[in-house]
Amino acid sequence: MNKEERAEWLKKTLSGADVPMYGRASTVAKELNCAKAAATGWLNGSLPRDIELAYRVCEYYKFDLREWVYGIPAKADHDEWGRAISIARAFESNFESLDDDQFFMIVKLALKSQNKGQLPELLEELGSIIKK
Repeated sequence: MNKEERAEWLKKTLSGADVPMYGRASTVAKELNCAKAAATGWLNGSLPRDIELAYRVCEYYKFDLREWVYGIPAKADHDEWGRAISIARAFESNFESLDDDQFFMIVKLALKSQNKGQLPELLEELGSIIKK
C-alpha cells in the first residue's frame, strides 16, 4: 500500500471510529499522548517510527497493524467468522435464498466492516430496498 492509499485507509478507519475530521490530528495526539506532528504524518500516510506507539494506535482505535502497513487484514478469528456468518444468515432470511456468491459477499462485508454495530442495520435497510 502506498502513502496515498494508507492515508485514505486511515481516514476511513478513523471515521468508522467516530474520530471527527475537523481537528483530527489534534484529537489523535491528545487521545494517544503523542506529538501532533506524528499524528499529522499518519493522516498523510506515514507510519510511526516507534513500534510501541504503532501498537498503541492500533489497540486504541481497534485495527490491525498489518492492515495499516500493508493493506491486508489479519486473518479473522473464529468469533469474527461466526459473527459474520450469523449476519449473513440473518440477511438471507429476508429472501428466499442467496446463492453461494451472494452469501459469501455478505460474509466478506461483515468481516471487513469497520463499525460492526451498524452493519446489521445497514443490511436490513439494504434488504428492504432490494425487496421493493
